Amino acid sequence: MNLVLAVDASASVNDQEFELQRTGIATALRDSDVQAAIIQAPGGINVAIVQWASARHQAVALKWTHLRKKRDIDELAEKIMAMPRRLAGGNTMIHAGVEFAGEMLTQAPIPAVRQVIDVSGNGHADDVPLLEKARDRLVARGIVINGLAIEEDPPNVTRHFRRHLIGGPGAFVITAQDFPDFARAMRLKFLREIGTPVAARGCSIEVCPYLARIDSPGIR
Repeated sequence: MNLVLAVDASASVNDQEFELQRTGIATALRDSDVQAAIIQAPGGINVAIVQWASARHQAVALKWTHLRKKRDIDELAEKIMAMPRRLAGGNTMIHAGVEFAGEMLTQAPIPAVRQVIDVSGNGHADDVPLLEKARDRLVARGIVINGLAIEEDPPNVTRHFRRHLIGGPGAFVITAQDFPDFARAMRLKFLREIGTPVAARGCSIEVCPYLARIDSPGIR
């Protein structure tokens, strides 16, 4: 699986909230269940991180990293903890971040059958028609778009993501009730995402235990 994490760095996210996103990703990657799921995934997974904001403001935060062993995952978590914020605010142009992540997938050094974009954010898209067009183009390429909705202000980000952002087979939204809840939501997202294709076939004995531990609250 090639996975791009698209992290919200728009003006609605202050530095403390950005830090909670950054540490939340690292914390989720250090979780023993998440690490076991990654290690047991056939061939491991490839991960890159981008930051997004307004139409002309996206940045590669961490280049492609191949995760197959615990050491690889721990090293990535350390890099994420040191990852700087590369964008200083801007509008919530989710479509631009999604398209940037899609371009990142074309540059992945290792081909993968599964191509996934994860968008985390705490707001509604400023241009919904452009977001829906970008989503449809990427889904037509075989890319799955999932969402991690941070419910803060405005409300109903989960519903907005479900209607206008996610797409592709098995696409889903997981809800963080606020920024401090981000790490828990990211853990659930990783577990569900890594196990999804296996679960769809009547999951394997190696992956099923990790899916079984996912609590239903927060999965929408």
